[in-house]
Amino acid sequence: MGVSVDAVFGTASSQAILAWERQGLLGPDVTLIHSTGLTSEAWRAIGDTGTTIALAPTSDAQIGLETAIPAVDEALGAGVRPGLSIDVEVALASDMFTQMRALHAIQRMRAVNAAYGTGAEPRRISTFDVLDFATLQGARTNGLGDVTGSLTPGKQADLLVIRAQDINNMPLNDAVGTVVLGSDARNVDTVFIAGQVRKWAGDLLDVDLAALRDEAAASRDRILNARA
Repeated sequence: MGVSVDAVFGTASSQAILAWERQGLLGPDVTLIHSTGLTSEAWRAIGDTGTTIALAPTSDAQIGLETAIPAVDEALGAGVRPGLSIDVEVALASDMFTQMRALHAIQRMRAVNAAYGTGAEPRRISTFDVLDFATLQGARTNGLGDVTGSLTPGKQADLLVIRAQDINNMPLNDAVGTVVLGSDARNVDTVFIAGQVRKWAGDLLDVDLAALRDEAAASRDRILNARA
């Protein structure tokens, strides 16, 4: 059974992480979400204990959580390959394409800025890195590394098929680059979850979209009316 801790920010969270380390509470079954503005000692504790990290690239940057910079460099520096998360779907993009692209752009901007004028080579992450964060590391971070996250014999048959010859991502030259930098939700053609088809030829299956829209609108109206 795993434990996820949200709102891990700054000095107070850093102190808590060190206390959890002393108490033997950290480890691979613990996921710390965000992890922005943590001290170097806190990152040392995270790395030493194998604690997992879930970054929320658009949330940190858009909402402005602590430093507002997704802590990808800090995580990698501590030997942790992070997973990606969305955080708040009502305010942020709910697809992993956006999370991958945001993290890729922010980290590379940060790397180039740090090296600017020094003659040093910027330490950029790659498209392969962010795809790994969104898939294999995302599953591991959620305690599902033995179940999903990669196409491996013995794992659950979760498969997402992306059209690579659409107007926004053709022509196909590099598969990973196309997924991370050229594609978005409109290009998802087919989805299998545990071997069951949930989307086929661009259409969701077994979902009454009209009823779902009505239900979402009714939920919104109920909340707004309760606040009035």
